[in-house]
Amino acid sequence: MIRSMTGFGSASGVFAGRTLTVEIKSVNNRFREVVTRMPKICAPLEESIKKQVAARLERGRVDLWVQLDDRELKKKALRIDFEFAAELKKQLTELKERLELSGPVTLDHLLNLGVVSQEEDSPALEDLWAALSPLVNQALDGLVTMREAEGRNLAEDLEKRLAHLSACNRRVEELASSAPDVLLEKLQIRLSELGAGVKVDQSRLAQEAALLADRVDITEEVVRFASHLARFGDIISGTEAAGRRLDFLLQEMGREVNTMGSKAQDLEVTGLVLDIKAELEKLREQVQNIE
Repeated sequence: MIRSMTGFGSASGVFAGRTLTVEIKSVNNRFREVVTRMPKICAPLEESIKKQVAARLERGRVDLWVQLDDRELKKKALRIDFEFAAELKKQLTELKERLELSGPVTLDHLLNLGVVSQEEDSPALEDLWAALSPLVNQALDGLVTMREAEGRNLAEDLEKRLAHLSACNRRVEELASSAPDVLLEKLQIRLSELGAGVKVDQSRLAQEAALLADRVDITEEVVRFASHLARFGDIISGTEAAGRRLDFLLQEMGREVNTMGSKAQDLEVTGLVLDIKAELEKLREQVQNIE
């Protein structure tokens, strides 16, 4: 089943008493590009998150947001170095006496010299990842579900266009099969108009018509185009990522149709070729949305 590259998913949970939210949005892109936006506390987990996304999505521009109020997580713990403070007071007192300075050694003196410090008590990355990873997967589940639903709509549209192309190709095949007889008839009419009463060697005329018919024969192109249509149908009903393969197949189909158009000597065939080209362009636009 084909999938669109457009989708959205989100999930929320609780970590350390705070709400943790993951949102993922994807749009069309020739390749896979993952862009993350998250609090600084989650930054060390960025590569792990990108690997998680890459395991689920083949193509598309993917924007992933992680929201977490981490102010409570960064608790400041006071640390007092009592031994350093005692030694510092002793040395400051000695210095004051040697220099014959007045006034006592105060707490402000000790604080200014760094006897008290603050330490951040950040959560362990393992605990944060244990809470975040399942939410990323849940958000991806929602996004993939949306992409699959859109993919089903795309598949229905593509199948209708394939049916129309097949009908056009069958009509071209019918006209191509009668081309030699039509050319022979046209040559006979043209010769009769150019020289009334002139005797014409019918075997030579048939030979010339056959040579001309061979130069404008589009049987091979019609057969290959039908094969490409069948392959196209198989791909969109398969389970693997299809976008790149369908894009390549459309290029091959375009070459076959261009050759048909350059060889065509029949106005109806020319009209059908133009119709096929227009339909292929619509297919190409739709395929750009497929993963």
